[in-house]
Amino acid sequence: MNILIVYDSKKSVSKTGYLPEDFGAEYDDESVVCRIVEALKAGGHPAGRLCLAEDFVERILSIQPDIVFNIAEGVRGRGRESLVPAWLDHIGVTYTGSDAVALGISLDKALSKRIAISLGVNTPPFMVIETLEDLENDISLEYPIFVKPVAEGSSMGIREGSLVETEIELKERVGWVLSRYRDGCLIEEFAPGREFCVGILGNRSRKVLPTVEVKTAGGFYSYEHKSIHKKELICPASTADAMEQEMADMAQKVYSALGCRDLARVDFKLDRESKPAFLEINPLPGLADEYSIFPVQARAAGMSYTNLINHILDLAVERWEEKT
Repeated sequence: MNILIVYDSKKSVSKTGYLPEDFGAEYDDESVVCRIVEALKAGGHPAGRLCLAEDFVERILSIQPDIVFNIAEGVRGRGRESLVPAWLDHIGVTYTGSDAVALGISLDKALSKRIAISLGVNTPPFMVIETLEDLENDISLEYPIFVKPVAEGSSMGIREGSLVETEIELKERVGWVLSRYRDGCLIEEFAPGREFCVGILGNRSRKVLPTVEVKTAGGFYSYEHKSIHKKELICPASTADAMEQEMADMAQKVYSALGCRDLARVDFKLDRESKPAFLEINPLPGLADEYSIFPVQARAAGMSYTNLINHILDLAVERWEEKT
């Protein structure tokens, strides 16, 4: 079986077109790619590597892998995470993780929150701002308000100043986001409570991993802290059984509605009434053994890193075997 890991590197990104200063925040370090290679090899699956670049199409056609282990985030636009899955579907190559539709919807926080609301899942009240003139309309949100890009991950566009208390601060922060990120700005009522992540692994037979609590300074995970992995992870989290089950149920509803596959991390915060509120779903969660949340959850469930990586591959192998 010919297995290929597809990943990103800042070195391969075209210099044409605007990119924000933190555009590579989602990209895994080369050491993470090497660690995944080691884990697959330990599971009896030697794997090659291919960096997502402008020659991706011709390279993937020449390699002709049976299965792609996809961790590529893409570069520009809210559909960037969909690039690799969409092309692999086009040429009939099996891959790990969710398809292009699920990844595209998930990256758009406003769209995924609207779907969550339609399922009866609680989420903080929010609005999408596309121009500063939009702020002249009635802003029916209560302060403090949290400001972030609509379609970014890994705390991109989230700084220590993202939490605003006044109209002046709101205009300043929205202007800052709109000047740097091209897919709009999301503003939402700040959920001041504890932050949790629910991990889901599997498809027809799913495993909800132990919930993790994320503790950071300031009550949210800013880019300043994310870039140096400054956080405390408590897993399993200390929560009431009823609350943990509620978050697990909410996470699975969104996971199913978006058609996610294989794995995803779903983020929650406790709102102003201390109820779990859905923030976002990430079907392409970080897999760094040392600092990513998803491997921490897997270890708490009794899975080694090698077992986790090979289990993700096995889920794709099932699809490959059904197809072949």
